[in-house]
Amino acid sequence: MKLGLVTAVLLSASAIAVFTSSAALASSNERISGPGTVGIRLVAATGAPSNNPLANPYIVARMAPGDILTRTIEIDDDSKASIDVALYAEAAKVVNGHFVFAAGSTSNDLTSWTSVAKDAIRLAPYSVSRDTVTTRVPSDATSGNLYAVIWAAVSAAPPGGSGITLVSRVGVRMYVAVGPGGGAPSNFGLGTLNAKLGSTGHSLIVTQVHNSGANTLDLNGFFKLSKGPGGLDAGPFLAKLGVVLAPGASEPISVALAPNFPRGPWKAVLKVSSGMLSRSTTRTITFPGRFASVTPSPSGPGVIQISLLLFALFAVASLVLMALHRSRRRS
Repeated sequence: MKLGLVTAVLLSASAIAVFTSSAALASSNERISGPGTVGIRLVAATGAPSNNPLANPYIVARMAPGDILTRTIEIDDDSKASIDVALYAEAAKVVNGHFVFAAGSTSNDLTSWTSVAKDAIRLAPYSVSRDTVTTRVPSDATSGNLYAVIWAAVSAAPPGGSGITLVSRVGVRMYVAVGPGGGAPSNFGLGTLNAKLGSTGHSLIVTQVHNSGANTLDLNGFFKLSKGPGGLDAGPFLAKLGVVLAPGASEPISVALAPNFPRGPWKAVLKVSSGMLSRSTTRTITFPGRFASVTPSPSGPGVIQISLLLFALFAVASLVLMALHRSRRRS
């Protein structure tokens, strides 16, 4: 499978601007367009398959200090012209549930430990080439989760040698957890389901998911409602949540229903999965009413005393006005 971490980079003498395609944060069959057509994929590793869904298209590993990891990537030219391809590692991070790669030439610990056997290759038309990616974790490395991208980049020089250079690239993500030897377990938990009314009048079901394990998770989930008014069932509804969840991180999960959705009560079930690992939670919920409640008037001894005082002042003022009126009539 070709991966679609695709960016177009415009380079000039004064500035660098990065434009990200719609496929930049997910795997797909996108290819480079523009100066050439090139694809990249991770060659499957030998041995037992991983139960982590990220390990199929991406480089995913848990490494102890001093460990060395070697993986093979395949780059192909699907055009009628020869293409010069640059290969290199660049930093990335997980932000708000999304895998985000860095702009320009940004490094981190993982990129400093990672190298490719050939940092530049020339592909003949309709040809395929392989390269080796090697990661060497130093013996004094600290524990943590690190992210990077192995990029295959193609550039086109501006006409006449001056102007703007167009650079396009595709890449393979890297998820590397540094810690003691042995495979660390993945785990996550779900919070309590709550029914709310959104600002636009939509009925909402919300909760939280927390990654309590040692590995980055690739999540998907859905809500299902049953035993509603009159025995109604509804769903399943696709849950809205961040796709990638780093260890120790929490993200909201929600689903928005129609504004006129029956209030309930409903039996709500949420199921979230990451590969073979699944968690579910169930709760009986009732959506709030759609009309703002009237705030009750404050009460208490202090309020009653103030009310009596105001009434007394009003009565005294009325008596004074009546006396003045009678005095004027006698005059």
